[in-house]
Amino acid sequence: MARNYKPYKKGDKLTPKQERWIDEYIKCNDYTTASRNAGYSGSNDNLRAIGYQNSLKFKDLLNERRQELSKEIKNDTIASLEEIFEFWTEMFKNECNKDADRIKASELLAKAKGGFIEKVEVKKVNTDWFIDEEDNV
Repeated sequence: MARNYKPYKKGDKLTPKQERWIDEYIKCNDYTTASRNAGYSGSNDNLRAIGYQNSLKFKDLLNERRQELSKEIKNDTIASLEEIFEFWTEMFKNECNKDADRIKASELLAKAKGGFIEKVEVKKVNTDWFIDEEDNV
């Protein structure tokens, strides 16, 4: 039988044990393990029940924290253009690197900065003449 619980509302205070449970649950996604690691005691069934109740109680908070972590991970793993340019510049300037690597870095920098864009000027010219297919026959 499910226990009654008061759902978490934004602004409610969390106990240190509840904070630890939330962090542990996000890490392992297992009720029993999260409860044990957070400091709850009892049998595995009891720990699982505590974890289940906490998952219901803190559902919105868990989703919010997962989204924050996801954003942090994405921000940390994706290099900015400035970082990429710095890397290519370091590769190009470092004389210890192979010449082929330095050349490739210089090419990538030049391409990224528009150095290989071929500029073609196209003019529209009005003429009175054209080739008539009937005259060539």
